Amino acid sequence: MNINASLSTLQSSRGTLNSRPSTPPPENVKSDTAKPVIKQRNPNEEFYRYVDSPWLTKNSKGEIASFYKALPQEELDDLKNSYLKDLIKTSNLEMFRMYDNYHDFKQQLPYLNPELSKKNFGFTLGFDEEIQVTDPDGVLTPAEFTYLTEKLNERQSLKDDLRKNAKSIMELVDHYTEKLDTRYALNLENYSKVIDYGQVFSRNHIGNFINTILYQVERNAPKREDERTPTIDTHV
Repeated sequence: MNINASLSTLQSSRGTLNSRPSTPPPENVKSDTAKPVIKQRNPNEEFYRYVDSPWLTKNSKGEIASFYKALPQEELDDLKNSYLKDLIKTSNLEMFRMYDNYHDFKQQLPYLNPELSKKNFGFTLGFDEEIQVTDPDGVLTPAEFTYLTEKLNERQSLKDDLRKNAKSIMELVDHYTEKLDTRYALNLENYSKVIDYGQVFSRNHIGNFINTILYQVERNAPKREDERTPTIDTHV
């Protein structure tokens, strides 16, 4: 038996095995499977979404029913005006309840916090859909701001009406073109920089709150093509 020949053959086989490319570990192998695209949340649209001509019936596809095309413009205008009239009535009723709730709180404040009851403050809706305190005179301390925020948010009925009213106001801004001849951008993100209910309730004693609200929109809200600096001061 030729031992040298056998050793030579074995060494040759080992060399062949060692020269083969090594397989990369599984964790280094790139996957061709595409990752699913995660849709970004849009809190503005989740809170309120624009609807085209909500006073007109839509078909199953969400399109305005075709029979409206046969109606004269006068009848279409009547449908719109009737819808907006009801929306304004709803908005005012929401604000009447908010007014009563807010002033009930202010009447209790001298007993709860006498020093704070002497200061001017208001409230609005924050981006988190919670009540946000406004400080138009810049007189509240951080502790006072925190106290008012906690106490007002404990009033669930006030918070519920505030959220409903914010949606009503956004819808009016979108469709009340006779009053707001320019399109304004009002959404959940900028609402606290545009609307201050403390000023609405203190400056309007006859109960027609909607006119004061629309005045704030015209003064403070950015136009859709022109972002303006808001003027209402709130603690951030």
